[in-house]
Amino acid sequence: MTVASAPGLEQEIAYAMEAPVCLLPHLPYLLQDLPSLSGAEDEVVSVLREVGLHPGATVLDLGCGRGEIALRIAQELEATVTGIDGHADFIAQAQQSARNAQCEAQCRFVTGDLRTALRVSQQYDAVMMIALGPILGDTVATIGMLRNVVRAGGWMLIDDAYIQNDAPPPPHYEGYLPRDAMERALAHFGDRIVARRVHNPAGDAFNAQVLSHVPQRARELAAMHPMLKPELDQYVHRQHAEVALMQEAVVPVLWALQKTPTLPPGT
Repeated sequence: MTVASAPGLEQEIAYAMEAPVCLLPHLPYLLQDLPSLSGAEDEVVSVLREVGLHPGATVLDLGCGRGEIALRIAQELEATVTGIDGHADFIAQAQQSARNAQCEAQCRFVTGDLRTALRVSQQYDAVMMIALGPILGDTVATIGMLRNVVRAGGWMLIDDAYIQNDAPPPPHYEGYLPRDAMERALAHFGDRIVARRVHNPAGDAFNAQVLSHVPQRARELAAMHPMLKPELDQYVHRQHAEVALMQEAVVPVLWALQKTPTLPPGT
């Protein structure tokens, strides 16, 4: 695997993918049977259609992976999508998929650090951050960074979660909040929540595919690389634990926010 050179980028990718750094080169093999890396394509396309994303709109897909969502948006909504991911093997697959679909003019996939991309002010019609977790910090910090790359009136899609019934956050979810507190944090800058998709059944189907295919691929990799067996076993255990949590304390949600104009000081 090739990783774009930036301090801590390997750790960022590992955190987003819920895998130890040593498994990063093997993720394409582990995940090869999954139709996507998030299972959120239908939801994302549906939400962007609902909020009124127009043909020719520009979309930034942060952590685009193999490009499945970006390609759907380009094909079904006639948008132009830029996808950024630090995992060069995933970007190579995304670029090949765009060529196969004859969507190269509408989909541009780049190996890079999304943190760097967010530092440069842009005017995209929409930005999305799907299945990455809190890699940019807490919710307020994350939305603050996303706002930097989307125009006033544009949309920010974030795939995240809240903790159900004010229960204590489980391990690895210490920064997560109950729904009301989470939505207050999302709207911290005055942006409007314009769409919400809670625990879509498609997510359950995707999780079932993960638990069906990934353990088998992990066993195959352990046979080829015995030294990685402890990390592979831990990775599979983490997948089972994550899926169980999503049936109990953790509620996955896709939110869409519309950015409000930033008023000058004193107005």
